[in-house]
Amino acid sequence: MTAKPESKLWKKLKQNTAHTGVIWTRLESWALPGVPDLHGILGGHAFWVELKVHRLKSLKFVQLRPHQIAWQTQYISQQGNVWNLVEQPSSRSLNLFHGKRAFIIGESSVDNEPLTPDYVTTAPYDWSGIINHIITFPLGH
Repeated sequence: MTAKPESKLWKKLKQNTAHTGVIWTRLESWALPGVPDLHGILGGHAFWVELKVHRLKSLKFVQLRPHQIAWQTQYISQQGNVWNLVEQPSSRSLNLFHGKRAFIIGESSVDNEPLTPDYVTTAPYDWSGIINHIITFPLGH
């Protein structure tokens, strides 16, 4: 059985952030619709991460389901820290989008310009930079 692309991304994230000390918990999405794939904590900073792999050349939207958008929007309204980590194999990039943008990045329209991530890294990926961006992002903005 072939692993799903998001499962492969999870394995890379877990392996390449082990040195940072992040404690990861992976959740089964079928159990709690809308809840992101991962919960992480580092140095008292708790955060959630939704994993996505985008196969198209241009990153004009992220395939978030309505219940994922709703969960992120509600969580952010309480000053929560939630992110969407999007791997784009065609550009060999990892793109990080804050959950406050869930509704905008989840919209699918042919007229959309390519999305601008909150943080981007290209291969070889800066895994520590991703974690640093997540835990230093000012909440409530």
